[in-house]
Amino acid sequence: MNATPASMGWTWLKAGFSMLRRQPAGLSTLFFGYMLLTTLLSILPLLGQIAQIVLMPVFAVGFMSAARQIEAGLPVVPAMLGAGFRKPKFGRLCRLGAVNLGAFFLVVAIALLFADFDMLSKMTPADLQANPQLMQDAGLLPGLLVGCAIYIPVLFVISFAAPIVFWNEMATGKALFYSFFAIKRAAGAFFVFAVCLCVIAFVTMNLMRMVFGGGTLGFAMLQVVSVLLYGCAHCALYVAYAHIFGAPAAEPAPLAKP
Repeated sequence: MNATPASMGWTWLKAGFSMLRRQPAGLSTLFFGYMLLTTLLSILPLLGQIAQIVLMPVFAVGFMSAARQIEAGLPVVPAMLGAGFRKPKFGRLCRLGAVNLGAFFLVVAIALLFADFDMLSKMTPADLQANPQLMQDAGLLPGLLVGCAIYIPVLFVISFAAPIVFWNEMATGKALFYSFFAIKRAAGAFFVFAVCLCVIAFVTMNLMRMVFGGGTLGFAMLQVVSVLLYGCAHCALYVAYAHIFGAPAAEPAPLAKP
């Protein structure tokens, strides 16, 4: 593993956004393909939301594969979004997703420890999404802050384990082990990465809300921005992976055809 100063966290993030500038059409196709798939999954009550969480590492590998192509000077094609669905790696990535699901449920459980259940029983998820102040009134905010402080490092370990499973041919448990110690060794860089990404997301989301309001258009724009940030963040994670473990070879020619 290569040595990693804290300043590399910002360098990784800049490289992730730079990839969007280098191939805006190719990456935008992946972003909106991902957005379409997650929208279709969300049609299924509860099961669709669970599937999105479990498939997170699978889709993450798709964005990282695209980042590898851009770094190699090759075109990004829509088929890359499905890179993580190949067997036998798909099963290993889904096991990472199961760990992600467990961590997510832990966050929910912690949030509910502080909640006012009488007030929550009178609200719907749509109410909470439309008016974030209700989350504070219902006592969810302290629990969510504690839960997120736990979940974000776990999410980094899971996300960083995905390319290790995919390119280093490791089993899920071993990939999580290597991911944990790689992040621990480069903790300063990943802390800078996480803080900068959160600041960019916070500022961008609030700007979108100010410009487009909290209605249907505003919500749609927030979704678009969320997907763009999600994709660029995973491109940046690929850059981090390549810095720490070394860049994998580019995709075979059939996948790289425009």
